[in-house]
Amino acid sequence: MPLSLDFSPNTIECVLQSLEARKALMDFDTLGRTLAYSPFMPRVERSFFVRESGNAPKIAQRLFIESATFCADSLSYIHRAYALEEQMETLGHFEAYMLDLSEGMSNVDTLSSPLESIALLRRHSTLPIIHSDIFLEEYQILESALFGADTILIPAQPLSGKSLTKLLSFARRLSFEPFIGVQNKDELKKAIFSGASMLFIPQDTFAELLSLVPNTQVIATDCADEYGVDLWIQSKNVEVK
Repeated sequence: MPLSLDFSPNTIECVLQSLEARKALMDFDTLGRTLAYSPFMPRVERSFFVRESGNAPKIAQRLFIESATFCADSLSYIHRAYALEEQMETLGHFEAYMLDLSEGMSNVDTLSSPLESIALLRRHSTLPIIHSDIFLEEYQILESALFGADTILIPAQPLSGKSLTKLLSFARRLSFEPFIGVQNKDELKKAIFSGASMLFIPQDTFAELLSLVPNTQVIATDCADEYGVDLWIQSKNVEVK
């Protein structure tokens, strides 16, 4: 399954319902205070993703986390650990991970359990973790920081320009420099005017949008083209089951 940046109204509604359920368990202020005791801090800055002259783009291996992976049985932690540890040994050379939780976190029955994959991977690997999700509110970014992500990927599609600007500002307060996912000219314009400095452009529209992107932007893509790219998202998806 390719990395999606286009979400239906029903999916957005499910994300909001799941978010409200988590907020009912722990409000924003309490979550923020909890972050002060987190052992995890972002380990990379924007400069990590910038392609050095003469080098190939860095590679991030995408792990697609399904909600079904996080069953609430007593063996779930062991199951998750073995699944990720085995893949870290067999996937080959790469410099970062992208954990795609966009499906798991849209399940209203899941609560926060898919986020545990971030902390699990953080404990088992020294590589940076990019958390890709349907970010709609600051609360979700706070969760990402608490569970140990090093940065995040925010799809532009479900957000207004004002909302995207707000999320970018909040993310930077937590020492994140987010990637903004854009799939058309309007979303690219929205991202740039919101102050984005790093973009993810999917392979379907990469050729169309690349020439419109300012040279100052860090560019990630799942397209096989090397020109203008700072970070490749490994095209072969790995589903954790």
